[in-house]
Amino acid sequence: MADAGSFWDKIAEGYDKGSRNKGPNYAARLERAQAVFSPEGRVLDVGCASGEITLDLAAHCGSILGIDLGGRMIEMAKAKVQERGVENAEFMAIDLMDSALPVPEGGYDAVTIYSVFHLVPDVEGFVERVHAVLKPGGHVLCETPCLGDWMWFWGLAIGAAKLLGKAPAIVHRLKADDLEAMLRDAGFEVLDRNIYNPKSGQVCMLARKAG
Repeated sequence: MADAGSFWDKIAEGYDKGSRNKGPNYAARLERAQAVFSPEGRVLDVGCASGEITLDLAAHCGSILGIDLGGRMIEMAKAKVQERGVENAEFMAIDLMDSALPVPEGGYDAVTIYSVFHLVPDVEGFVERVHAVLKPGGHVLCETPCLGDWMWFWGLAIGAAKLLGKAPAIVHRLKADDLEAMLRDAGFEVLDRNIYNPKSGQVCMLARKAG
């Protein structure tokens, strides 16, 4: 995953600038998270980038750890912790699938995953790892561009972007039905599924680990 980390390092400043413009749907995103968080809960934010969402989520939980492959992204996120005086957020540059990740099995009350599933090499394995780190009864809240459900030219656009260095090497054209099936197969009960952004095919799912 080193190449992926290098890609995100390269675009970190531009990505961070864009992430500060949070858009009309952002409040609803936070409300969905707040509905499943608890004031004492431990949250893991996977693919946290430069920490904008993570730091906003921190106001609604006991503690939150943001992880990302991009070392530069994590540097920026850590700087924001100091700038904004957020005391319950930490950040680490590491892959969720890395055995060195200090995340115990069953250690988290909730996992948030925004625009990540379509970028990982092994989506099924990734879903299973998410299931493992959640406590029984814990929730995963994810938003994913399900490009396979949308216009055919996405495939051409993504291919061209890769050639130009404007997209990471791995971009799956996931379908929402397939992602939901992976969640169920891993042992999740899917509680909700809705379209977050019709223009990009962004689908939001909420699922709960049995227990």
